Amino acid sequence: MTATGWEAEFEAAQTNKSVNVVCMKWGERYDAYWVNRLYGMVMRNTSWNVRFVCFTDNDEGIRDEVECQPLPDLTFDKELGKYWPKLGLMSKGLGGLEGMTLFLDLDIVIIDSIDDFLTVPGRFHIIREWKDPELGYGNSSIVRYFIGHESYVLDRFYATPPEVIASKYDSKEQNFLTKAVDDVTFWPSEWVVPFSNACLPSNRIVRFFVKPKKPDDGKIIVFYGSITPDSALRGEHQRNKRVGRGLHIRPTRRRFPPAHWIREYWRE
Repeated sequence: MTATGWEAEFEAAQTNKSVNVVCMKWGERYDAYWVNRLYGMVMRNTSWNVRFVCFTDNDEGIRDEVECQPLPDLTFDKELGKYWPKLGLMSKGLGGLEGMTLFLDLDIVIIDSIDDFLTVPGRFHIIREWKDPELGYGNSSIVRYFIGHESYVLDRFYATPPEVIASKYDSKEQNFLTKAVDDVTFWPSEWVVPFSNACLPSNRIVRFFVKPKKPDDGKIIVFYGSITPDSALRGEHQRNKRVGRGLHIRPTRRRFPPAHWIREYWRE
């Protein structure tokens, strides 16, 4: 029986070993060097043919090998937070792309081949959120999907009042996305590891003295909270990456000794 729909696109991708890898950059938090480093990491860690696209409001300084396109259109209540433009990736005909697509956040570090992310079957893959995993939410730092097949997510978003999104999904784009998609598969936990859990001691006092270690497992390291690859290299937290609301007292930026080994991977 001949495959149709996303299954046919998955089979075509496997035959041609071709995939779209996309990222997004808007505002002033991340500059072009973050895109350039992500491109370098991807190309060093895959044997596939990659069409690399950055959806951005400012392409200045981005390396020539990266195809830059405008941010997808998405209307949302700014009170919901900063990250909702990601939902625009679910649009039909996004940037003239088609087929299997891997979205990557800018603030990740790839430490091993990502080919497994491209060959595992499934319609929609996302990271299982580490905090309260029993809630079934995802972390949208790494998402694999097929262009246009999840466009109904946008219809559901526009049909949901902002106050419901705020109360039911804690105003988090990734919470809404995970529950709005019909068929979700979570990446194997050993493929994607969080820096705070896999590289640092659990005791926050001990962290101050013990050098972060390269994780024993994992292909991609994800950063959340107030740590980024850049700040981890310095052993600091990054104040402008606080996601939560409320007062955060930080008498010093120092959180742990510098993770110098990150520089081996996080480069152009």
